[in-house]
Amino acid sequence: MTIKRSAKPAAQSQSALWLREVSRRSKIDLLVWTMLVCFTIVLSSTTAFARTFNVLLIHGRLHNTHERYGHFRTDQAGAWGLRPTTGGTVWYVQWDAWNHHFDDSSWPGGEAVIRNAINGLCDNNHGQACWIICHSAGCAAFEDYLAKSNYAHNSILIEHVIAADSAAGGSELADNGLLQWLGGLSGQRANLDASLKTSYARGAYNHNNMQGVVVRGVGGATSSYPLVDLIACHFFPRQSGSNLNPNCTQCLSFPLTVNSECDDGAVALHSTCGHNRKASFQDCNSRLAPHHDAAGTFAYHGWWINDHVCDGDFAQNCNWNGPYSDYGKARRNARFHTYRNDHTDGKSVAVFEYSFAPAALCP
Repeated sequence: MTIKRSAKPAAQSQSALWLREVSRRSKIDLLVWTMLVCFTIVLSSTTAFARTFNVLLIHGRLHNTHERYGHFRTDQAGAWGLRPTTGGTVWYVQWDAWNHHFDDSSWPGGEAVIRNAINGLCDNNHGQACWIICHSAGCAAFEDYLAKSNYAHNSILIEHVIAADSAAGGSELADNGLLQWLGGLSGQRANLDASLKTSYARGAYNHNNMQGVVVRGVGGATSSYPLVDLIACHFFPRQSGSNLNPNCTQCLSFPLTVNSECDDGAVALHSTCGHNRKASFQDCNSRLAPHHDAAGTFAYHGWWINDHVCDGDFAQNCNWNGPYSDYGKARRNARFHTYRNDHTDGKSVAVFEYSFAPAALCP
């Protein structure tokens, strides 16, 4: 007997096949859609973390009538003489470091020009990150900007700061009007000098408020510069005792006491090294973990370099083991965390050290 199959089960079978095909295609479409979404997310994340590195050089006291003010790709005023070797983009921040105070918020004062440059070159929302190399009064101007900004609550990203011969703590030569004779300035007096007096510079902003940005100082301690006996032994603070920095100037006082005074010809170590008071210091100290020189150094200030240990939470800093350049090594006084350089040579140390440091530290 031949048993005929009904048409209804056949129709059900075709319907089931059609549903399975739709389901299969839907899964393929879903998989393709999911892959596209994931690719878009990865691409967006990659774009978000791809940063442009800008290296900002901020000069100190300077009188050049041909200088334009703002941030430029060339060193128009010849303030540095060197250009860092970097995978990033070098910018020279040029402010009126003669007629304006370092904390002047009106153009082209230090605070105004630096704020403009950082807003334009260091915005993480625009894929930017910055390294700062400052010198002398330029460091005072930068720190003034940072302390008064809302850096901790905005998108500006400053990776690190090398402060060469910083005048953030002021200079005794400004206190006594002698800055007019330095740097081949032919006795001309700068309006800037009033803001470089130690009392003014130390009171201009909160030096402990670096908002998490680390400032590492290149502190010059040497007795090798013109008029050293006149300048060092008559204007900067000094001290007597044992185990003092041998690179500093030895001064005689009555009754036949030998005192040691540490400066670079323009600023003393209390200013260059971020010390929290005007006094005689023989070295640079650090508030950067694991160090905690709260008795003598402002927060977030330390020395260049070797101020981290390689353990615990600081394992990522194991490669902070400079100096890296032959120029820096030749001048480094490791025991006192200072450099045997005068006020001008500090710029060269900072530029060479940036150029020869690992790219992970100085891109």
